[in-house]
Order: sequence, then C-alpha cells, then structure tokens
Amino acid sequence: MEPHGRLILFTCLHGFLLLCMNTPLESATLPSCNTSGNETDPLAPLDLKKRITQDPLHVMSSGNDSLHFCNWVGVTCNRCTKRVVILMLTAQKLAGSLPKSVGNLSRLTGIDLRNNSFAGEIPQEIGRLRSLRSLNLFRNSFGGKIPSNISHCAQLRALRLAFNELIGSIPNQVSSLVNLYYVSVAANNLTGAIPNWIGNFSYLHTLYLSKNNFRGSIPNELGRLTHLAEFDISLNNLFGIVPSSIYNISSITIFGVAGNQLHGGLPPNVGISLPNLEIFDCGMNNFRGAIPASWSNSSRLQELDCVSVL
Repeated sequence: MEPHGRLILFTCLHGFLLLCMNTPLESATLPSCNTSGNETDPLAPLDLKKRITQDPLHVMSSGNDSLHFCNWVGVTCNRCTKRVVILMLTAQKLAGSLPKSVGNLSRLTGIDLRNNSFAGEIPQEIGRLRSLRSLNLFRNSFGGKIPSNISHCAQLRALRLAFNELIGSIPNQVSSLVNLYYVSVAANNLTGAIPNWIGNFSYLHTLYLSKNNFRGSIPNELGRLTHLAEFDISLNNLFGIVPSSIYNISSITIFGVAGNQLHGGLPPNVGISLPNLEIFDCGMNNFRGAIPASWSNSSRLQELDCVSVL
C-alpha cells in the first residue's frame, strides 16, 4: 500500500476509535427487560394455594410473602421478565380446584397438574392464555364440560385431559386449534359424535378418544391425518365400518378400535399398508372374514387382538 493510502486508513481507524470512546456505555448494553404485567402474576399461584384442600407433601408451603413467587415450588418464570411461563405440580397428591385467576398468566406456555386429585370445572378463563402450548390435566377428577373458550389458545399443541370426569361433547370451537399435535380425552364421560373436523388437524400425531360414550360412525375425514401415529377409539358406542383411508395411514403405530359395534372385514393388505404397526386391537366388535395373511409382513408388530373376528 502506498504512503497516501496508509494515511487515509489510519485517519479512518483513528476516527472510529474516537467515536467508540465517546459513545455512552448504556447504548451498547442489552435492552432492559420489560416486566410490565408481572404485578398480577403472583395472584394466580396464591389463589391456587387457597383452593388446595389436601397437601400431604406440603409442596405449597413455599408460597409465602418471604419468597419471591418465581421461587415457589411448581412455578417457573422467565428469568428476564419475571413472568410465569410454566405451572407444574405433577404427582404431588394435591386436591383442590383451578382458580379463574389462572387466566391472568398471559405469558403462560404450559400447565401440568397430572396425577393429582384436582376437581371442579376447568375455568373458561383458560381461553385467555394465548401463549399456552400444553395443557396437561391427566388423571385428576375435573368435571363439567371442556371449556369452549379453549379455542382462543391458538398456540396449543398438546391437550391432555384423559382420566377425568368430563361430560358433554367436544366443543366445535376446538376445531380452530389447527396446531394440535397430541389430543387425549380418553376415560371421561364424553358423549356425542367424533367430530369430522378433527381431520383438519394436519399436525396431529396422537389421538386418544377411548373409554367414553361417543356414538355414531368413524368420520371418513380422519383418513386425512397423514402424520397420525397413535390412534385409539376403543370402548365407545361406535358403529359402521372403519374407513379404508385410515388403514392407509402408514405412520400409525397404535391402532385401537376394540369394544365398539363395528362391522365389515379387515383389509387383506393391512400388514403392508401399516408398515410401522406395533399394536393392533380390534376385538369385541362384529368384524367378519379371515385374519389377513399380510400380518406376516408386520415386523414391528408386538400385540395383535382380533378375538371377535368371525
């Protein structure tokens, strides 16, 4: 480089260094955390504590004024904003109910209360949780209907309500939750038909509807669930035939339709069209015909129950 060029380069570097030295330090730091709204977040855990009627493990004893609510057992906060993002009290032998104020936790992404003895209704205010991705109330004693306002939880991916005491039909409003990946409402007292709009859940991997009082036929639209792996509608009051399109969902690993009033025959190529099959249960129905010889191609098959095939 010629001397003139080196002089220009030195001048530019010198100017840049002076600019850096005169720049206020705060402009180079990360933006401050936005903690607006966290003043209401403690109310829901406090309300939940008040509604606990049994706590043999004393897990709720951490909920007091001397300890920041983000440090309470079962509460996880965003480290920056101090907003509650997860409420998890799994298998703590708790009994009580879920307060309406849970709807104030606007940044909540997950609720996990599985394997406890919570009762009462699931509050409609759950629909205010627009960031909620997982609702897990598995194996409790929740009653009443599935809240229709849950349709406002547009980010919801996992809905686990199995083994409760829910009644009524699956609300049509749930049809808007097109991002659902996992749905389990098994072992409740749900009635009505299996909604055909479930076939629009293109991401659906797991569908457990067993041990309810669903009636009617199996919707043909379920055959559109091309990513479905676990499918169980056993022990209901379903009649008619299994739509042939469902037998062609190659991703299925668990196939359960036992304990209904279904009829027809099993496709002769079912062992080929369902190459990933591990469990196939169609017993206690009115199926007729031969057991498909194509089962011999099902190298992953671990459990086969077709006891009532005539």
